[in-house]
Amino acid sequence: MTGLGGLGEGTVPVRAFVALPCPAGLRRSIAEGLEEWRDLVAGIAWTDPHRIHLTLRFLGDADPAMLERLDGRLREVARATGPVEVRAGGTGAFPGWSRPRVLWLGVESGGTVERLAGAVESEARAAGFDAEERPFTPHLTLGRVRSPRGVQRAVAAIRGWEVDPRPRRIDEMVLYRSRLGPGGAHHDALSTYRLGVPDG
Repeated sequence: MTGLGGLGEGTVPVRAFVALPCPAGLRRSIAEGLEEWRDLVAGIAWTDPHRIHLTLRFLGDADPAMLERLDGRLREVARATGPVEVRAGGTGAFPGWSRPRVLWLGVESGGTVERLAGAVESEARAAGFDAEERPFTPHLTLGRVRSPRGVQRAVAAIRGWEVDPRPRRIDEMVLYRSRLGPGGAHHDALSTYRLGVPDG
């Protein structure tokens, strides 16, 4: 066992996910947009820019032993993957713009992020996790709709939003623990994997 930081020896399920950190330059652009939108609609829980990430695989409430098994597999994936170059894409909404629940910014990488997510998915299944049935859409969550009142004002602002499209480099992948609290979710890194860099 690799001894993931923060898991201890317990058997209590850990809410976890695998993600790529948001590059600093893109994070700044998102923070500027969020600052403009916060007063548009009270019914949207806007994401804290410091918590923005690109989720590769949500693991749910996971058995610590399964996370230990996945940790070693993720190290192999990271070793075989070089740094990722991403650009901001268009905005979108889940399940759609007409009745949005999640507002997001797309991420383009020429398929690199999709391939990495596919490798993480394969290793998650090998470690004992159920298969993810939802299609993977690389995105950064901007906000979650809590009340539909006035939400179309936010949709109108976000739908046409354009972000600096210059490429940004991501050098690491992270296994996060998610702790839910009154101020929203807090994410702690259980393990960090340098992309393309051998351990040691």
